[in-house]
Amino acid sequence: MNSFSTSAFRPVAFSLGLLLVMPAAFPAPVPLGEDSKEVAAPNRQLLTSTEQIDKHIRYILEGISALRKEICDKSNMCESSKEALAENNLNLPKMAEKDGCFQSGFNEETCLVKIITGLLEFEVYLEYLQNRFESSKEQAGAVQMSTKGLIQSLQKKAKNLSAIATPDPATNASLLMKLQAQDQWLQGVTTHLILRSFKEFLQSSLRAL
Repeated sequence: MNSFSTSAFRPVAFSLGLLLVMPAAFPAPVPLGEDSKEVAAPNRQLLTSTEQIDKHIRYILEGISALRKEICDKSNMCESSKEALAENNLNLPKMAEKDGCFQSGFNEETCLVKIITGLLEFEVYLEYLQNRFESSKEQAGAVQMSTKGLIQSLQKKAKNLSAIATPDPATNASLLMKLQAQDQWLQGVTTHLILRSFKEFLQSSLRAL
């Protein structure tokens, strides 16, 4: 599992880095099955796209690390028992064997659809995080914005966009209200769980991609 240093992380640096990985920087993927000589240059372009997506995910993970540091420094939530954290009713996206993202049974298109769908499902939780931080407000906003850019970039690589499930706006609005109505302790637990689960989901995505 990758680890990400937060000692040198600053909001301005993260924002500048984000500019380097916005969707416009991603070249279009190359169609499969073409003659190798004819696609020599596009293949190099595809490699660049993959590398840029890799960097994009790493920037988001760096931002998550900074947000988690603020939470851990201000409370003992990071040391809370798994039993206490399990008392929530969150249905956060996670990888399963059927998603085709693991080495055993890997399926690129199935996995890509899962990653995009999962990121779309995480958006409402990232919206919830926007008012949960004091000194890291810029990082929270940058993580949210960068995730939107990542979704757009991955959608360009997907072949079967119709297979991607889009969350219902009304359901998301209702969920957001419920999360914001929790007491202070539960909001702390929710924040910790969202960041932990989002980190794990992105790390699994990074390995698969």
